[in-house]
Amino acid sequence: MEYLYLKWIDYRTNKKYLIGALCRDKVNKKYYFKMSKEHVEKALSENAISKAMLPFYDLDQIYESNQIFSVFKIRLPKIEQYSEDELKELLDSLDMNEYDEFEYLKKTKGILMTDKFIVEEEK
Repeated sequence: MEYLYLKWIDYRTNKKYLIGALCRDKVNKKYYFKMSKEHVEKALSENAISKAMLPFYDLDQIYESNQIFSVFKIRLPKIEQYSEDELKELLDSLDMNEYDEFEYLKKTKGILMTDKFIVEEEK
């Protein structure tokens, strides 16, 4: 199993709050996501994030999918629109041999201009 952690960066303090963990099971080709109840409740109590910003509402559920969850999908390029040369250039720039959604998120941290979520490996 491989893990990536979804975090929220408070725009006022730049403090990172753990929101949850994305797990990929390559053998069974499944994705799992579990919110970090303790950390989310702390972020909510400190007004660092609102409930409306959370990717899921149930803090106790383990979500399962055959595809990567939408909160991560929006952080990925639409590679079907890339030419072979464009895709090769993208992969070369990230030191990747082939396109893999999970690896792409690891390399880019899933940063968007529209929100303060970030995807990181455990350190």
